[in-house]
Amino acid sequence: MEAGLELGAALGRRSFTKDFELEADAIGTVIAHRAGFDPVRGAEFFARIPDPGNRFLGTHPPNSARIETVRRVARRLK
Repeated sequence: MEAGLELGAALGRRSFTKDFELEADAIGTVIAHRAGFDPVRGAEFFARIPDPGNRFLGTHPPNSARIETVRRVARRLK
């Protein structure tokens, strides 16, 4: 039973990890903007690294979702 609980907890954590990554990208966009940097240009980094895709148990969202998050937040900051 304990192993089942641990497995359920691990799956639950992973399901929220992608949301936390996107939230961190949104907060990073605000911080970069306030510091005088162009966050959209900084998000080009995601185009240069391997895309983790949208795997079921993956810990990171697809690069396209991360770039779109930065663009969406940056539009609101203008």
